Amino acid sequence: MSYCPKCGKEVNEDATYCTHCGATLRREAPTREFGEYGEGAMGHLSLAFNLVMAKPMVFVPAILGGVISTLIGAASGAFFGISSWAWGRNPLLFPASIGLMVLGIVFAIISGVAIYVLNFASIDMSRDAYVDEPLDLMGSVNYALRRIGTFIIASIIGAILAITIILIPVVIFMFVIIVVDETGIGDAISKALSAIGSDFGDVIIVIIVAIVGSAILGWVPVIGGLLTTALNVVIGLAFMDIYFRYRQARY
Repeated sequence: MSYCPKCGKEVNEDATYCTHCGATLRREAPTREFGEYGEGAMGHLSLAFNLVMAKPMVFVPAILGGVISTLIGAASGAFFGISSWAWGRNPLLFPASIGLMVLGIVFAIISGVAIYVLNFASIDMSRDAYVDEPLDLMGSVNYALRRIGTFIIASIIGAILAITIILIPVVIFMFVIIVVDETGIGDAISKALSAIGSDFGDVIIVIIVAIVGSAILGWVPVIGGLLTTALNVVIGLAFMDIYFRYRQARY
């Protein structure tokens, strides 16, 4: 089953336009010569890198999520710290310390929800960048909110699959395909397995680059987290390129 990217309602998989709101449903990648950026895993990574350099706005949702995480995480920590200090300092401040603790929890929940939505908005904006459509932050955020139910269920299933470690590539492709094909979870997993089977070596190399790159960038003082976030966007686009090439070759 497929879903309209604009209104979120179910549509036929072969439909070109949504019968509910009239939005265009089929987003195809612009025709590219496969050798333009090289072949294999390096070709996928090269295309992804060149694309984000040409359209740096694609980083915005992911980096915004990182900034929100840092700021609200610090605020929540401060609230918990002050709460503990007040409680230990004077038992009469117990009500105030509880209030501060609740406020810290609220901030943490808000941060978590915002980051979660922005993560999927990042995938949608990456898809728009790949198919050469205008990049719209609020449009991508609204898209993530409209399909939040699907993404939550997909996240739960993804967490279960990721426990095995070896199925992590399936999880990554699942999220990419859910957005790229506007499809459901079962269909996305099936397509993910097929895409991985057709390009297994390249998938493994991209995963290794992601792991090694994240480990190295994580040591960079102050901005290491943001650099890792930016790398994840590039890796996501590389997986998207693998899937688009697989889909183009198959269909």
